[in-house]
Amino acid sequence: MKTTAPWYIARRAESLAIVYLTRRDDLIISQPTPKPNQELDFLITITKDGVYTGRLFGIEVKAIDSTSNLNKHNDILKLDKNRLNIVQKFQDLPFPVCLFFFILENDKGYYKWILEPKINGQKQVSLNFNEDEELKKLDDKEIANIISSVNSWYDQRNNT
Repeated sequence: MKTTAPWYIARRAESLAIVYLTRRDDLIISQPTPKPNQELDFLITITKDGVYTGRLFGIEVKAIDSTSNLNKHNDILKLDKNRLNIVQKFQDLPFPVCLFFFILENDKGYYKWILEPKINGQKQVSLNFNEDEELKKLDDKEIANIISSVNSWYDQRNNT
């Protein structure tokens, strides 16, 4: 018998993502209109001095109510492939995408890139599909790193 998660888990996780992201004043958070086979939870627009820059990245939000079935070591959380199989549907998007994962018993957040913005040695930009099972602890410093990576990727993309 397959059990489904209580209705509030997804809503609470989305609310936590909004709390984490609204600590910054340079982000505009949008929820796309749901369409079949489209489950990206948030589109984030990075602004500069309150002005739209056209720089977008996506966030997919997932959660679990407790840590009892998770492999956790220090600030790294490792999820099994079954929990991460949802991310493959985002591999063709044209902008960076992160997974935010919350543990609701303590409201702790973790993240990993789904489509990681990369700049190679020849200053070429790409989005690398990340199949790694490890998630890092999500905090204000890591959100700043995410924004910095996205901005650097767009800066380099616009210069080529």
